[in-house]
Amino acid sequence: MIKRVLHIATFAILTYSGSLSAHCQMPCGIYHDDMVFDQIDQYIETMYKCVSILKENKSSSARDKNEFIRWILQKENASNDVSSTLTTFFLQQKIKPGEDDTNKRIISAHKLLFLLVAIKQNVDVKFVEEFADEWEKFKLMFHVEGYECKVEQIKMKKRQELMNSKGENPLTPNHNHESDHDHDHDSNDHDHVHAH
Repeated sequence: MIKRVLHIATFAILTYSGSLSAHCQMPCGIYHDDMVFDQIDQYIETMYKCVSILKENKSSSARDKNEFIRWILQKENASNDVSSTLTTFFLQQKIKPGEDDTNKRIISAHKLLFLLVAIKQNVDVKFVEEFADEWEKFKLMFHVEGYECKVEQIKMKKRQELMNSKGENPLTPNHNHESDHDHDHDSNDHDHVHAH
């Protein structure tokens, strides 16, 4: 009897796990594209500030030395976080094997990862600038005009419903109901539907 139950349980597990499709490195809904791009944009801003502060800090007092170390840790940790995001979000999820621009995207991602190491090892703004330039090129590989994010479409619909319920015209010049995005997405940017 126990043997039979084990066989049934094993069959059920194998059947169930075989029906799962592994297409995302991260579970659906954890990452939202604009959030990832914004985080890396913010990283660049932080690194500009970090490098300038580290160059200016004379570390004469204990407080100065403490601040100096904290900025080094910030540079180290933030660079590691961006490296992880580039790997898990882009290399393992967004960049698909066999697409027309796969090689170009991989080369750019590798250059970004290499520059992250240079940023960690140096206190020279040129590496931050090189990273920022490459990042702008990399972003263009994923973004084109005309794509509207599903989350933003839902937000826009709710805003319009709220304005209509108050008797206000959502299209009047006093109301700015444009998307919160600073950039547009490629229509192929989301490879599957997420339940946001």
